[in-house]
Amino acid sequence: MQVHEIVEAYGRSIPADGKPAYFRLHRHRFRALLAALPVPPARVLEIGTTPGQFTAILRRAGYEVAGVDLFPEQRAELWRALGVEVRFCNLDEQPIPYNDQAFDAVVFSEVIEHLAGSPLPALREMARVLRPGGRLVISTPNQLYIKSRLRTLADILLGRPFEPFSEFKRAMQLHGPQRYYNHSRLYTMQELQWLLRESGFELVLARYGDAWERVGIERERLFSHPLRVAGKACLWLLTAAIPAWRSMLLVVGEKPMQVYAGDAQQ
Repeated sequence: MQVHEIVEAYGRSIPADGKPAYFRLHRHRFRALLAALPVPPARVLEIGTTPGQFTAILRRAGYEVAGVDLFPEQRAELWRALGVEVRFCNLDEQPIPYNDQAFDAVVFSEVIEHLAGSPLPALREMARVLRPGGRLVISTPNQLYIKSRLRTLADILLGRPFEPFSEFKRAMQLHGPQRYYNHSRLYTMQELQWLLRESGFELVLARYGDAWERVGIERERLFSHPLRVAGKACLWLLTAAIPAWRSMLLVVGEKPMQVYAGDAQQ
């Protein structure tokens, strides 16, 4: 099956209580991630598995999957049903709880922006658990996304706070691992590529993705929400003309094939 068919077939199988709205928002991201991975069967580590939709897509595509998450117990039944081991790990504080060179690929999607500290130690851990030639696939919101920057400009011109007071209160009341529900910072493409290389990876792909722009311009919404579709279509056309303004960054790094001194001593 093709990437598009695998993702859409999963979408059609989601029950009403399986967060179909979440799938609608993230389906284009799922396609981009799946297309960037080595062909199955390969062993993939997914970092940040909740809510489990991409985990299920990986299994449907034929990958052997393991995961780490801050809240693995919340979807324990799903992990058992999928045959996926998901271990607890706080990347800011702990090493990844898997052996050296255990995986062919690592998926690190929409997580790097949540880390409280520098992502370099975590990225080096990902290099450690990858086999030589293994791939690290990262996606994250683009700091230069034009919609976000226009919203910020509107806040400045209208004298509004950048964050609603209700969101401020919610964020201030989070504690422990819950604080990772917030974004710590967003990245530019230059910054993301620098982090990848600084962690020991060779850059093999860097792409601006339009994952969020395409949500809302579905054909079936044309007659029910014509103004919204028109607005979203204009945004999509704008970012198609200027890719650096798109919503998502996607980079893929490859662990060099040479044996590191640390590996040779083991």
